[in-house]
Amino acid sequence: MAFLDELKKEAEALKEQEQNLTQARALEVTQSFLLVQSRLKAILLYLQELAKHINTVSANTTRTYYIDGFGTIDDFRPERFVVNSDRFNIDEKEFIKVIFLRFSCKTSQEIVIEKNSPALIDMERQYLWQANLKFQCTEFKNEKGHVDRATFNVVNEIPVHIKFSADFEKARIFLSMKNFNGLTVNEYTFDADEVDESMLDEFAKYLVGKPGGFIELGRHQQAMKQKVAVKRANPEAAYAKLDPHTAAKLDASADGEKASGKKGLLGSLRSLLSRE
Repeated sequence: MAFLDELKKEAEALKEQEQNLTQARALEVTQSFLLVQSRLKAILLYLQELAKHINTVSANTTRTYYIDGFGTIDDFRPERFVVNSDRFNIDEKEFIKVIFLRFSCKTSQEIVIEKNSPALIDMERQYLWQANLKFQCTEFKNEKGHVDRATFNVVNEIPVHIKFSADFEKARIFLSMKNFNGLTVNEYTFDADEVDESMLDEFAKYLVGKPGGFIELGRHQQAMKQKVAVKRANPEAAYAKLDPHTAAKLDASADGEKASGKKGLLGSLRSLLSRE
């Protein structure tokens, strides 16, 4: 029986250790969640205050966009800044999930694009759809009844979508900026403890075109640049031909660090947060 007693004690010790690790992990996740929530609240309050004033300030700002098939337009003016958020509830407590900052960039120029083959017409249509640009397409048929030419009358307004989301478990905040720097998407990752008033001030300056260092901020951005620098020091033939922006995007996708809503997270938080 002595040996059985030893096995029983060993099993109980392992079970207790596992329970302690589970509790420690749950506490760590909860602390990360609450930290991210505090930073999302700070972002939301900052953006709401910013939006009150930025419509006036942005009147003196112009942005440049290249539209395929038309060319470069350098007099787009930002307007109508709006801030809102998506939220969720845990045991009747409300928490921020995503924060949105939206505005439009408008030009007085008329944007008309003409394409002269079915393939080019389809490519232009896909391009405008992906950029969220509204347009009216008028197709022209040849004597055989086939479409061989089309004109695209593009609305002279570009929607800009900026989104702050989070990985609550890893305490990270993600920033996505669509159609801000051209008709593309730029993404940034910040540890929650990097998001403070100084960082938000740099973001606001970046938004209105003032000199600043926003794009240099963040440990993840710095790590990405270091990877690019190392690869360029000993580049592979194909990689060496890439421009810095494309190379950085490849490194970001290789890291695979995207915001994720893991199903088990809210469940593990529910019991702990309900006691707060």
